[in-house]
Amino acid sequence: MTSTHAPFLVDPLVSTQWLADHLGSESLIVLDASVVELPALDGGPVRLVSGYDLYLFDGHVPGAVFVELLDTGRGLGASSADEVRRGAAAIGVTEQHTLVLYDQMDGRSAERLRAALTGAGYERVALLDGGLGRWRSEARELRFGRPDGSFGA
Repeated sequence: MTSTHAPFLVDPLVSTQWLADHLGSESLIVLDASVVELPALDGGPVRLVSGYDLYLFDGHVPGAVFVELLDTGRGLGASSADEVRRGAAAIGVTEQHTLVLYDQMDGRSAERLRAALTGAGYERVALLDGGLGRWRSEARELRFGRPDGSFGA
């Protein structure tokens, strides 16, 4: 059953049950903001890489859209509120949507995206409590590949 009304957020943190109950709502957009930290073998600084491969091959919340945060020059990885709004609009986000964000690591990249979106004026933004790790540990449904089911670039 889908609903056209935006799911109501009472807290900036939503449970996996809340998300499962609202999946399919036309006004809900789930964003996977995964970034992977790779330690340098020589003891140098940690390198950040896109979490897109995790999204494709390790799975994601059904219907989740992957957001590339490492492209800081434009879109949702940008520091300018105008660029964040343009990036959000490019994936169909409007101020009427309720957004739930998660990542596959420790929540830092999802929180970074939450700060960018709220800083750009979006008010209906929440983090998934426990991220994808909790979703997975509760044996909730995962999808693999892109939304169209393919695994290509």
